[in-house]
Amino acid sequence: MDCNKCVVPVFYGVDPSDVRKQRGSVADAFAKHEENFKHDVEKVNSWRSALTSAANLSGWDSKEIR
Repeated sequence: MDCNKCVVPVFYGVDPSDVRKQRGSVADAFAKHEENFKHDVEKVNSWRSALTSAANLSGWDSKEIR
């Protein structure tokens, strides 16, 4: 994730730790992406890496904001 843009993660309807650790529905989504992009696994791995980097930034959890 090297685009020099401001990123503010908003964890809407998902537990932030599930995003960081890529489990639950996030893991399910990546399993589908791996199936759809089996010819380009490196692309999916770059998405995983970018999501992990973004998820480790300070952000807002929709469960905490009302």
